[in-house]
Amino acid sequence: MLDAKTKFASTDQIFNWKDNVFAGGITLASYEGAKAQEAFHRLQDSLKTCKSFTGVAWAGKYHAKVTVENAPDVGDEALNFHLISPAQIPGKNAVRDDHVVFVRVGDVTASFDDLAVGQKAEFPSDLIKKQVDRLSGAQAAHGAFDDDPASAS
Repeated sequence: MLDAKTKFASTDQIFNWKDNVFAGGITLASYEGAKAQEAFHRLQDSLKTCKSFTGVAWAGKYHAKVTVENAPDVGDEALNFHLISPAQIPGKNAVRDDHVVFVRVGDVTASFDDLAVGQKAEFPSDLIKKQVDRLSGAQAAHGAFDDDPASAS
């Protein structure tokens, strides 16, 4: 869901933070019909039972712990969680923290992601709110919630 593999269309934006060498980012994904809500609920259901997972990245195999936190009050629905795993840094026992806030607004999802090593990652909540408000405003201005495309102006 975070990579928006089942989307109709998507775009990514990378943020280079002033005081962090690790980039953050946003993936916006547009879905047809109720597929955005379905994608959101699949992730929401998975977070209820998935407490850890194993994966493979460019540095090799890893094991990540999943911690869920209270979601911000943005969009139609939102999730907030961290993926904690050992960092692949030679000679160091560092911890990688990948913070994700996943938001649904109508037929669009926004995945906000921040990465930190050796400290807690935290995507700025004011930026999330600003971006979600813009997304909500754009959808409302263009009739995105109208079921009849012929009646949209």
